[in-house]
Amino acid sequence: MVKIGIVPSVATYNLLIHALFLDGRMAETDDLVKDVGEKRVLPDCITYNILINDYCRAENARKAFKFYDEMLSRGLQPTTVTYTSLIKVLGKRYRMKEADDLVVEILRKGILPDLIMFNALIDGHCANGNVERAFDILMEMNKMNVQPDEGRGIKPDHISYNTLISGYSRRGDMDDAFRVRDDMFSGGFNPTLLTYNALIQGLCKKQEGVLAEELLKEMVSKGITPDDSTYLALIEGIGDVDSFLGRKDPS
Repeated sequence: MVKIGIVPSVATYNLLIHALFLDGRMAETDDLVKDVGEKRVLPDCITYNILINDYCRAENARKAFKFYDEMLSRGLQPTTVTYTSLIKVLGKRYRMKEADDLVVEILRKGILPDLIMFNALIDGHCANGNVERAFDILMEMNKMNVQPDEGRGIKPDHISYNTLISGYSRRGDMDDAFRVRDDMFSGGFNPTLLTYNALIQGLCKKQEGVLAEELLKEMVSKGITPDDSTYLALIEGIGDVDSFLGRKDPS
């Protein structure tokens, strides 16, 4: 197109930029972004959202925020998906204070964070070892759950609860992990394989093999099939492979 004197539209550039990201051709993406400016084609909201989301997926927080700042300076508004991507990359970079500040900024703009964004915050804080802050976010979600049928408020889902259960279990805080499990029941959600695996792994780390085996029986009775992670955790918790093999059948 360029060779015959036709300047691609911004929509065409957007498709090309995203395609290059998907193909892992980051250097060519940078060249194409420069080309957009040289051809005096103004990037639009979609351009910036693509760039920010894709750089976040590549875990390049510096470039993601470069385009975020540039986007805001031009008076363009990121989507909730883009904000969620920024929160995720901040979590991977152990920068959750900045993630919390970003949410405050979002709220000041009158944008209501959605469930996926809240779950990204919970996951980030749990991954960074700040499970108490993650629990506070869950409580904030419940307070915001005013009239969900009218599109107002956020109700935690099984991902919210399972992430917290995993966070407490990794730390060995099993009383808190089971408390969140009970809250999960109260919220109308049944435990999943992830729920049981997190609890069993947490119990086994504390050498509570007997309690872990009881949980195994419970999950099987509920029709949930254990996987390799379940059995590996149990072997570690029991500390005796021969003994485990003799008691592997939970029925």
